[in-house]
Amino acid sequence: MGLAGRLSALTRDALLRRLSRLARRAAARALWATAWWGLGAWAPSPCAQERPAIPEDTLVTLRAQQVLVPFTVTDRLNRPVTELAADDVKLFEDNIEQEIVALRRAPSLPVTVVIALDCSGSMARRLPLAKRATLAFLERLLRLPQDRAALIACQQDLLLAQPLTGELAAFRQSLATLDERLPTPLGRVSPFEPAKAAPPGTALYAAIYAAIDLLATGGGEDGRRRIVVVVSDGFDSEGIIRAGEVIERAWRSGASIYALGIGQPDLTAADASQTVNRTELERLCASTGGQAFFPRLDREFFTAFDQIDTDLRQCFVLAYTPTSESAAFRAIRIEVPRHPDWKTRHRAGYYANPSE
Repeated sequence: MGLAGRLSALTRDALLRRLSRLARRAAARALWATAWWGLGAWAPSPCAQERPAIPEDTLVTLRAQQVLVPFTVTDRLNRPVTELAADDVKLFEDNIEQEIVALRRAPSLPVTVVIALDCSGSMARRLPLAKRATLAFLERLLRLPQDRAALIACQQDLLLAQPLTGELAAFRQSLATLDERLPTPLGRVSPFEPAKAAPPGTALYAAIYAAIDLLATGGGEDGRRRIVVVVSDGFDSEGIIRAGEVIERAWRSGASIYALGIGQPDLTAADASQTVNRTELERLCASTGGQAFFPRLDREFFTAFDQIDTDLRQCFVLAYTPTSESAAFRAIRIEVPRHPDWKTRHRAGYYANPSE
């Protein structure tokens, strides 16, 4: 049975149980700095290497060493900042400043991206353009041998239209044949007419949740960015998963969410808020270190994807050793005090023990 058939047969609780195991294992790997994350090896100091042996009868408590935080910085004109030193940046965990032990640019981090493409009735007219822009984005994105991408199509049911791959040709084929493989044949009754067919709804949050889980299957390397790109009007009609659960799963697994919020092409700016759920899309993205875009013109689709690609390739990664021993959620804030008009984007926080 395909992914769509399996997911459509699950209750909300069963879906949560089914999606939990892989993401929990990946989150533990993604949040702690046994990873490289393209930063190079952080060798222990000579003093650390010469510590005396610990007596066998000593109780030893092992704690996480370092937390890694990818982030981007833009200036007041929304241009990416490409040069920062560690003393330019301040990091706060639960409002307490932490010592940054390493910071560097990471333009060549491998990337794993899952596209969550809304194929519901409200997207029918813009789906062809969305598919072309998605393909153009992937042509730029899949530039490193380690880069991977996948596609989940979203209606009431979910379709894993393309498993994780680094092969652009496979993605071209998947997008070309997507319409005929959808659970509800959108392409054959588009635009929808009530007399002919009822448009399919959208299990959008379940699709994003599944996309985050799919990121966890993309290999054991922690030295990569994990991204979900949502192409949708932002409305969820099925209620299988709540938006807050999506954000929590992203925090636990170290994933960032980007979104292209799109509605019907013939609407005026005054009524766009009625057809694009801006508030929820911006909340999903801001909480996880991503960014939401709301293209209206055709060319703005391609521009938005270009900005996401630039964002991924202009990121920094910092490392710090937390002073807190709390096992609860820890909020993160990054500032550049010398440039108060600069903006930073990063995840809102993390769980010290992602499996709990």
